[in-house]
Amino acid sequence: MKKTGWGIIGPGGIAHRFLNDLPRCRQADLAAVASRSYDRARIFADQYHFRKSYGSYDEILLDPAVDIIYIATPHPQHHDLAIRCLKAGKAVLCEKPAAVHAAQIREMIDCARQNNVFFMEAMWTRFFPVNQRVKALIDSGALGAVTLIEADFGFGRWNAGKVDHPENRLYSLDLAGGSLLDVGVYCVSYATWLKGEKPAAVKALATKLETGVDGMTACLFQYADGTMAVLRSSISQTTRQTAMIYCEKATIEVPDFWHPAKAVIQYADGKRPPETIEDDYTRDGSTGYHYEAEAVMSCLAEGAVQCPVMDWQQSIEIIELLDQIREETGLRYPSDHP
Repeated sequence: MKKTGWGIIGPGGIAHRFLNDLPRCRQADLAAVASRSYDRARIFADQYHFRKSYGSYDEILLDPAVDIIYIATPHPQHHDLAIRCLKAGKAVLCEKPAAVHAAQIREMIDCARQNNVFFMEAMWTRFFPVNQRVKALIDSGALGAVTLIEADFGFGRWNAGKVDHPENRLYSLDLAGGSLLDVGVYCVSYATWLKGEKPAAVKALATKLETGVDGMTACLFQYADGTMAVLRSSISQTTRQTAMIYCEKATIEVPDFWHPAKAVIQYADGKRPPETIEDDYTRDGSTGYHYEAEAVMSCLAEGAVQCPVMDWQQSIEIIELLDQIREETGLRYPSDHP
């Protein structure tokens, strides 16, 4: 079996978490790491046993052993880096959100299409077995129609406007910081994926911190059939990080929905006991990124340029929704078009 040569651009925190799991994939070949700092690339490469390290992004694009590049830099850098990779013929797995605004994601996808190269936004949440089974159960209609979706993702502590570390990317407008693009994207993507369509109406409110980023954002979606979604994100306090999916015949609770190990089904008729969907992916030290990586490598082996679980149109629609939410809340970044 031919192995897939992986390259990493941006050896930071999220890349470390990804590399906790990528070596678990037998078909993954750890080819190269690139950073603007050669020493940083070398240290990361040595830690995870990559064969090569580069002190520039141009060098990794010329490496014939690299089949796909995982872009793990802050999201304002995703657009330019992805286009450079795609033009060089390298498949791309780009961390979420793949772009800061919709114009960028459209350009990235147009570039992938024109060069016939694989591109996917790294929404790892969708690939967990528990979420896959929840999605299949909803799509089967066995629980009746979905009527309401709730999801929240918050971390940190209450911070009434004061930012202790304004230099952190989370608090920087220049780096498109704040709760919406960092963790709110999980809630927006999850609701839209489960419902299978974009909402017909969007309302949103945000509480901003002193640096101008959103410390908290709350969104209300209404779909064409009347179904609603209530979504909340925060970098000011820790929340339950749970999704609740209300159907006509049952309710599904998904703790830690963005990386779940279980989901609990409660039936509305009271005649059936609760059922639990479980997959303890952590039992061997995994964090779950291998599910996404394996799906990507399967697509590459089949010659596909997009993944049906997270295809190009879905990425466009999700970032369009993020743009709508930002318009509602008056949240703008320096990289936005005038």
